[in-house]
Order: sequence, then C-alpha cells, then structure tokens
Amino acid sequence: MSVLGLTKLAWDLEHETGLLERYRRDPEPVLDAYQLTEAERAAVRAFDPHPLLAVGLNPVVLRNLFVILGVAHGEIYAPRPDRPAGAQPQPGAESMAGPTTTNSGH
Repeated sequence: MSVLGLTKLAWDLEHETGLLERYRRDPEPVLDAYQLTEAERAAVRAFDPHPLLAVGLNPVVLRNLFVILGVAHGEIYAPRPDRPAGAQPQPGAESMAGPTTTNSGH
C-alpha cells in the first residue's frame, strides 16, 4: 500500500514548480520517484479512482490529484467505457458525488 506515496505525489504535482509539466510530458520518471505499485501507477495514469480508494487514499487527496491532472470534479466517478463492466465504487466513494436527494413533494 502506497498511500503516503500517492498523497505526496498529489501534493508535489500541485506545489513543486515544473513537476506537473514533467508529468504531462512523460509520467513514468515522475511516478518512479513515489514507490507506487504497478496497479497504483496504472490507476493514476488511467484516472481510475476505485483502486486508489481501495488502497486507502483519502477521497479529498484523490480529488485533488485528479483535478490537478485535468479531470473535472463531475467526471472523477463517472462511468467510463474503459472500466470493466460492473466496476463499483469503493465504500465512501458515493459521498464524493454529493448527497442523493429525492423530491417527494413535501
């Protein structure tokens, strides 16, 4: 589990001058510095939140990471054709999409 590495990656991409541009040009050397598993690296590259939540990454850190990398807030948990059929958000991920409300007329 590389929660610390993922958290540091998110922070560094936002705060270290030039790191985001280096990541966009060639992500592999940047990811090499964070001791991530191959599954975590693949999830970051694919903008797939579910494996990252499954290893315990804080949902706020995950949101910050993906927004820094250019994913719109509303798209972070949106279904995508490149994810396996039946892939489900991890527990707690639903709360990131906001509360579910129904209008019962009351």
